[in-house]
Amino acid sequence: MRDRIQSVLRQLVQVPELEVRWLHTVSLLEFIGARKISRTVADRHPSLEVLGHLADETRHAFTFKRLACEVAGREDVTEFLSVGAASAWFQSLDRQLAEWVTGVTGTADVYLHYLLTTAVVERRAMVLYPLYKAATKHAVVREELGRVVVEEQSHRRAIEDACQQRLEKAGVTLEPALALEERLFETFLTQLEKDVAQALAGAQAA
Repeated sequence: MRDRIQSVLRQLVQVPELEVRWLHTVSLLEFIGARKISRTVADRHPSLEVLGHLADETRHAFTFKRLACEVAGREDVTEFLSVGAASAWFQSLDRQLAEWVTGVTGTADVYLHYLLTTAVVERRAMVLYPLYKAATKHAVVREELGRVVVEEQSHRRAIEDACQQRLEKAGVTLEPALALEERLFETFLTQLEKDVAQALAGAQAA
């Protein structure tokens, strides 16, 4: 799947408007993540760790939206790329992970659900963002992606370790959750490939 991700990213950066829409979609995904944190483990004044994570995700949503505007050369960016499939990936993943972890632990643990979703989503980000950084032609995008990756890595390991420790107590590992994400992300990726191919064909015909 890594090769497919790399290929579609290299294709979409060939058309500036496609990259604008991609950046805007990534901003939305970061915003969805921030909103989920604020509605669950941060619905009341949270721990320093959670508050820091919420701040990071909110800032990342802002960063990618600002980059979309910079690449577009305007401040009224509203278009997305494969937004339905992107949102469905995140929402379905969040819901199915909650169902899975509740089933294996026998209890609805909001904090464990937060740890699990964060660990799995950030595993995906650590594949996606470096590949996008290598593909984009915009220095400002590369610079910001480098910062985002550093911030994601700064808390990813601690969150993943805490998640795995809790899962081990229930006799399971993170692997089933990662396999679930892989299946769901492939659906998103397939739609992204179709949308990019269609857009490129239209650009070539114009």
